[in-house]
Amino acid sequence: ADAPDRVITALVSQSMYRDVRDDYAVYFFKEEAEAPVLALCREKDYVLDQRIDLMMPETEKTWTPEDGAERFLSESGAYVRVVLRLEDGREVREYAEWILDFLQSVGELKCDLLVQARADKAYIYHREVHVLNGFDAGEYTLEDIAEDVETFMSMGSPQ
Repeated sequence: ADAPDRVITALVSQSMYRDVRDDYAVYFFKEEAEAPVLALCREKDYVLDQRIDLMMPETEKTWTPEDGAERFLSESGAYVRVVLRLEDGREVREYAEWILDFLQSVGELKCDLLVQARADKAYIYHREVHVLNGFDAGEYTLEDIAEDVETFMSMGSPQ
């Protein structure tokens, strides 16, 4: 109410015999959770642009700013969705190298991620990255990522 220039939306749902569920708490922690991810994206020359959104499942729990971002991110199921915009017209291997570099850089973040990459007007990569739960960048190989990119590229844009 005291910042009319900041428009937000929230989903609130209720079904018979259940408590109200919502995802409003993302707005308490949005800036703090998204800022490190944005900073990481800006460090990477191959990221032309990015879209970053803090997301969470609907919940009955009432989160408040006093809970703190660290607790919220570790207990709520929240994650940061990051869509990396990469240069069009590159080879699969080059996209895979960029994505691998990005994945190897996320270990210091304090949130889980949904990493998506776009090029040539299509999504070329999609992976949940559980940074807060025993993350090991070594589980990602260039060959596996290249295979994923090739698969996504062969599917083309959804109609």
